[in-house]
Amino acid sequence: MGDATVREVLHVAGAADSVDVLYLTHNYPRHRGDFAGRFIARLAQQAAARGIRIGVLAPHHPGAELSEVMDGIGVRRFRYAPDARETLAYRGDLGKLQLIGARSIAAHTRFFRCFAQTAAEELTRLKPGVIHAHWWIPAGWVARGLDFEGRLIVTLHGTDLRLLQRKRWLRPLAGKVFARAAVITVVSSWLAEFLRSTYPDFAGKIHVLPMPPDDQLFVRGPSRSSAGRPPVIVSVTRFTTQKRNDVLLKSLARLKGEGLAFKARLIGEGPLRTQLLEQITSTGLQDCVELVEPMPQSQLAGEYQSADLVVITSVDEGFGMALLEAQLCGTLAVGVRSGGLTDIVEHGRTGLLARPDDPGDLALVLNEALRNDELRRTLAEAGHASAMERFSSSRIVDQFCHWYKGQS
Repeated sequence: MGDATVREVLHVAGAADSVDVLYLTHNYPRHRGDFAGRFIARLAQQAAARGIRIGVLAPHHPGAELSEVMDGIGVRRFRYAPDARETLAYRGDLGKLQLIGARSIAAHTRFFRCFAQTAAEELTRLKPGVIHAHWWIPAGWVARGLDFEGRLIVTLHGTDLRLLQRKRWLRPLAGKVFARAAVITVVSSWLAEFLRSTYPDFAGKIHVLPMPPDDQLFVRGPSRSSAGRPPVIVSVTRFTTQKRNDVLLKSLARLKGEGLAFKARLIGEGPLRTQLLEQITSTGLQDCVELVEPMPQSQLAGEYQSADLVVITSVDEGFGMALLEAQLCGTLAVGVRSGGLTDIVEHGRTGLLARPDDPGDLALVLNEALRNDELRRTLAEAGHASAMERFSSSRIVDQFCHWYKGQS
């Protein structure tokens, strides 16, 4: 990438001349209403509402603006390839370096070089006191190499920790990032347990703090009645192997085979969409299961509010924001005993949990919930109270702002 292109990325008419915190991330909304990285954008916006000046540096995506002020936050997007080859960020290719050859290695090298070069220019221009790197790689690794005397905060969201679980050779590299960080946050206690056991020297830096939910948008809707209609099941997901949507479909096929009427909506996108459509057809679910494109948050709130339950079947989920949003909307949350989902749902008290990768057990749990209106209402009420008490966005953002200000 030439110097002229970098300068073009860095120029934002009307943007702040300096910021308190610079976010480095490979995942941020590409346009207003985009689902990508919206939880990071929410933190930025709520911190800005408390007087913290935030700037964001993220990769470009074909069709996105190189620079803009989005919802009061100055966003810069660095180019790392022509449009046709900007496929590493947002499309899921960033973590596939080990699967492909020399051409991919060159593309990843170029990505990191452009990220680091632009971040260095942003430090000079914006003079932040804090860098907040989301995911230890690529953003944390880029931040570690910068000539920067301020505080580094690194947040791990789950996929980057799973990478360390699978690829032990990466652990020394991550350790260099964690050594440089003043604060390390993870979004669930499950992630914190792994991180503390793997890096005991950094245990004192590690804090469990999820991203803030939008508890002004995700609220209880009008009272709903299930009389005269089949119950509605919603899953907000991505169509990838980790999300185990195939397990959910197998469970739903069992429910249909047992004579239970229902409607299910799987809201998301991803590379396994075609396979899931084929599974829906082959198991005879096409009249009761629908795959729905991702939608704006305001519309998603209505989906939660009109559902009888929301289910997530992911294995090793970093946190599980969809279940928390469902609880805030007063809807029963159903998950599996894996990853961060157990931080949100306590089985039999604030929701229901099934065994992971077990369609039969999940079918039993769903069947019990859908046939027992009183159980569903009781658990939904307890889940709502738990979400409001434990995961207040105000408390979460206040803690991040303390760190942004250099406080403990």
